[in-house]
Amino acid sequence: MKYLFVIYTDLQYKEHLDYFKKQEFYKEISDNPNIEVIEWGADYHTEYNKLPSKTQEMMKWCSENKEYDYLIKCDDTIFNDTWDFYKSRLGKERDGYRYTCDRWGDKSWSVVDEDDNKHYWGLNYIRVSPDEFKIYFDNHYGEGYEYNLNFIDTYFHFFEGKYYVVSKEFSIFIGEQESFSKEMCKELPLEDVMVGHLAKGFK
Repeated sequence: MKYLFVIYTDLQYKEHLDYFKKQEFYKEISDNPNIEVIEWGADYHTEYNKLPSKTQEMMKWCSENKEYDYLIKCDDTIFNDTWDFYKSRLGKERDGYRYTCDRWGDKSWSVVDEDDNKHYWGLNYIRVSPDEFKIYFDNHYGEGYEYNLNFIDTYFHFFEGKYYVVSKEFSIFIGEQESFSKEMCKELPLEDVMVGHLAKGFK
């Protein structure tokens, strides 16, 4: 099985990328002959509200230019203290279940349901309430930012964008969604919600 490990980064996040590369995990994946590691976005800046298009463009380029069975999308900030609860799950094999983390509590992991999707999986399987969406947008854009929770059904489980995996077939499909990703940028600029939404209809 061949994996393409994409470190999702940004021109303004050089310190995060450098820190990522100092981790033992980075050395392990770089030394694995079944994993190719690349960086996406290191040479340009992307505003938060353009991330759905950034992901769509990444999927399109990778599916057209790289050979892999599965693409792993991993944020360069995953080793930062804010996201330290991820460390215990990195590198674990799939065991037939999807998990979520009580990140605001004791940071324990619990089973959500059975993992039966060969095209889409990840680490933190979450469902976000309208109040939680508001907290996200207030923190990233400031109070008063206009977004549309009615653009798509948003009350469903999806894998948080810090780390998720898609099959080659699904990455091709995401790469074809240029128009939809641009609409997401305008209405609901959340790239992980976009990928989770697209996964619901992909078999």
